[in-house]
Amino acid sequence: MRETGDRRPAGALGRILRDGGPMAETSPLLAAILLAILGLLIWGSASGAPQLADVAALTDFDAFYITGLLIAEGRLAEAYRLADMMAAQRQMTGTDTFMTWTYPPPYNLLMQYLPLLPRGQAFMLFSGLTLAAYVLVLRGLAGRYLTAVLLVLAPVLAVQAMIGQNGFLLGALAGWFCLASLSAQPRRGLAGLPLGLMVIKPHLGLGLGLVALLQRRWAVLGVALAVAAVLSALATLAFGAWVWGAFRGAVAEAGVILQEGGYRLHRMASLYATLHRAGVPPGTAALAQAALGVAALAAVPLALWRGARPRALLAVGCFASPMVSPYGYDYDLTIFGIGLALIAAGLLARATMLEKGLMLMLAWIAGGWGVYVTLAGVRGVVPPQGADLALVPAIVAPVYLLLLAMIWRVMSRPAPAAPEASPAP
Repeated sequence: MRETGDRRPAGALGRILRDGGPMAETSPLLAAILLAILGLLIWGSASGAPQLADVAALTDFDAFYITGLLIAEGRLAEAYRLADMMAAQRQMTGTDTFMTWTYPPPYNLLMQYLPLLPRGQAFMLFSGLTLAAYVLVLRGLAGRYLTAVLLVLAPVLAVQAMIGQNGFLLGALAGWFCLASLSAQPRRGLAGLPLGLMVIKPHLGLGLGLVALLQRRWAVLGVALAVAAVLSALATLAFGAWVWGAFRGAVAEAGVILQEGGYRLHRMASLYATLHRAGVPPGTAALAQAALGVAALAAVPLALWRGARPRALLAVGCFASPMVSPYGYDYDLTIFGIGLALIAAGLLARATMLEKGLMLMLAWIAGGWGVYVTLAGVRGVVPPQGADLALVPAIVAPVYLLLLAMIWRVMSRPAPAAPEASPAP
């Protein structure tokens, strides 16, 4: 049922870029249960090691915390050198867990405050606050269908809760940008603030930045660039200009490690990881990854040209961002969750029960494969560590692409017509 004067594009691609349609209510009780489970996972990870010395195996948060300690001791340079970082980890925890530090210098401005609290309390504060922020923006975007979005994201959210990564933080910033962009208020240029804050992991903001660029939202881009510049200047003042050279060196070192398959490729969400693990030479895998990244970002201007509505256009930007970098993990799929919340109404209105089940299955595989491998390794089902872990396939990227293809297919259908009102008695 079209509105008068509707100029929406016809055809499958035009329909996929539009959202809306009648929806069915979802359960607030289930949402509360899911959030309670996430809270328990955070509490368990925090209380299991209240002090850094209690840690048996390092999580991602512990790398954050150790970097904060190194900053306090004037040893930040060691964090950016793998050998020194591992030595510091061994000194502080007695473990040899493989953790690298490749974050841009502005991220250190936040890390320096983590050791003000004991490890367990810092874990709860960081993970709890960022989870709350992420859920708030999801609720603002998905509305009464928050439960459905949380259910689809459950494995990704569980990974975040257990390891204390920054996926909640980056997802909250992306969601904040989308909410501000959709706002009817006159100061939408402030959407540039969260976009600029994404300088701490800039590749995850590329899709959304491209949306702002193509829409010629110069105020948004200006604010974003200003925020990124201020944070970079503050990092330079706080740590010294040398930190940028150390950061570049860490990135180069990480590139070598990635080529050698030193990271846990089965947990990576990049096509590079999938092809590398399948035996494709690193150079060829890198070219394939670059081609995928370009194609993913090209979907944004294509969507705009096809007449995408604002929500759908932002969703395309969110879906594209995790496909850009060869160094991307399952926890980065929180950005996918923001895109899903943007089009949840249209997607659920068009999908059959079977399609909803298949999309849920794909999302759980993409987000939960790493957790499954870890738990299976504990039970001896797969090799738990060492070189034998190379036997585990890296399937996150193809499953994620299959999920996006299915979303495309479902959204290509016309939205169901709203039911006509019953005649008055």
